[in-house]
Amino acid sequence: MTIATRRVFRYVRWTLRPDRDDDAPPHTYAFRCLTLTDDDSECDAKSPASTDPTEPLTWTFAHLRDHPEHTSYAEVIERPWVMWRDGPA
Repeated sequence: MTIATRRVFRYVRWTLRPDRDDDAPPHTYAFRCLTLTDDDSECDAKSPASTDPTEPLTWTFAHLRDHPEHTSYAEVIERPWVMWRDGPA
């Protein structure tokens, strides 16, 4: 026996915004090495993430001391965002 069920769908407008709430995760900063190795793959080295944007800079100099040919880096910034229900569409 099949029981018919009724469903109602409501369209909602969503907004994506930076999460600036008091309980939002902090921004974090890191660097990763972009230098290609002998087999043309990227070096997998990455600094620890930090809430202080200047702290990962010290990692880049330490990595360069250990690997003088590794001179290319990318900054990795993580900023929390949140979806906000903005009412019916």
